[in-house]
Amino acid sequence: MQSTYSKLMKQVLVFTLTLVYLFSVTSNAFAESVSTNEKQELIDLWGQSVKANAKTLKSIAFNSNDNYEDLQFLKTTLKDKRMVMLGESSHGSSEFNQAKVRLAQFLHNEMDFKVIAFESGLGETSGSYHQIEKLSTEEMLKKSIYGVWHTKELIPLFQSMKDQVKTDKPFVLSGFDMQPGYGYGNFLQDWLGPIDTVMATEASTLEEKLAQLYTLDDWNEGNWDQDYTYLNTGYNKVKQFLKDHELKLQQQFPENKDMLKIIKRVIDDRIYLIRNVLKQQILYNSSIALGKYDLSTSLRENVVYLRDEMMANTLTWIAEDLYPNQKIIVWGHNYHVRKNNSIMELSFDIHPYKYGAVPNMAELLPSRLKKQSYTIGEFMYRGESAGNDGSSMPVKEIKDPSSLEAILNQASSPYSFLDLSQQTIKEEANSWMFTSRKGLYWGVIEETFVPIEQYDGIIFVDHSTPSQYIKFQ
Repeated sequence: MQSTYSKLMKQVLVFTLTLVYLFSVTSNAFAESVSTNEKQELIDLWGQSVKANAKTLKSIAFNSNDNYEDLQFLKTTLKDKRMVMLGESSHGSSEFNQAKVRLAQFLHNEMDFKVIAFESGLGETSGSYHQIEKLSTEEMLKKSIYGVWHTKELIPLFQSMKDQVKTDKPFVLSGFDMQPGYGYGNFLQDWLGPIDTVMATEASTLEEKLAQLYTLDDWNEGNWDQDYTYLNTGYNKVKQFLKDHELKLQQQFPENKDMLKIIKRVIDDRIYLIRNVLKQQILYNSSIALGKYDLSTSLRENVVYLRDEMMANTLTWIAEDLYPNQKIIVWGHNYHVRKNNSIMELSFDIHPYKYGAVPNMAELLPSRLKKQSYTIGEFMYRGESAGNDGSSMPVKEIKDPSSLEAILNQASSPYSFLDLSQQTIKEEANSWMFTSRKGLYWGVIEETFVPIEQYDGIIFVDHSTPSQYIKFQ
């Protein structure tokens, strides 16, 4: 059965490709209106500054004996940061995956970042991590995170988690997304089964029904009251069961005092999703299936906002309640981790909003966490990546010499890192950071934004190749 995420994201990919031409035309018109055709002398000056200040990454490949010589500068850059956001303009780039795996290993091994939270389900990631000794590396990868990252590049990261789980320096896996998936029902059935087989089956069935409805695109609204009552009543029954059997449930994870706490949070999130998000998501799916791309007129109707709002709340809970004394790596798309999506001058939004771009996950975090965070975006200059369905997506040819990718490419390195966070004063040589630039979403669609308003640092890849997906049996 196709996973919730892959089915939904396949719809998104089709929608994305449908809008490419229209969005590109709009973007080009906007770019002309803000005079992006700067003089060549200024563009050359920007390039010289980038080349002088960008740090060359000597390698992005995982190496168990890595001394991280080229990443040591980050110890100063990130010395006061508790949360590092690792973005990517595409989920399907092998080089992006490799660079993030290596950077995550550095942050864990050399800077004591203990937790890595993926743009994937809290229940699935935590449940798989706490069965880590029973699962192979590939099984853990498959059961925990979304299929877009079921790639060979991530195997070393998950192997490290297995190797270190019993050490005094474990690398803990978590997740902050709210999208329901079919796999979590199996975990609930296994966990609740020894206590009550009827409740275990009911919980698993609820998960399957919720995942089915979340991706439904052929819906009879007349069924809503019945579906809502079934799910809302069922999950509240599970919630009460957890409360009534805390001691027995906790005994199944004697070394993990957090497991019951995590499960309770997941069930609470399911109930919130059913009451506040599910109907809007189904209506959105149905409109896309009919070829309608209606603007939302309220944030409470915009499924992208509703998702990011829930992700922000979950990530805040992870940082302040679940792991309050730990440093955290956040792994997701540029869209979710960039700092101020609502002030993007031209943003690609899966669910367009009448009044502009919607606030995203990072923007919705409390200010106290934002101050402790450092956001890294990833961009590519040429080559190709993969869509969420695995299909090839060639990077759009960069023709504008004042675009973000064209400027960063003047670092003249296959892989480079540029720190924007210390550039507090606008000067001629760095003025590109403080003014509107075009940058590519998924390497295909032009967005317009002020780089320094969205990212603290950027990893730049000269040539991207598609992710190497694992074919599970």
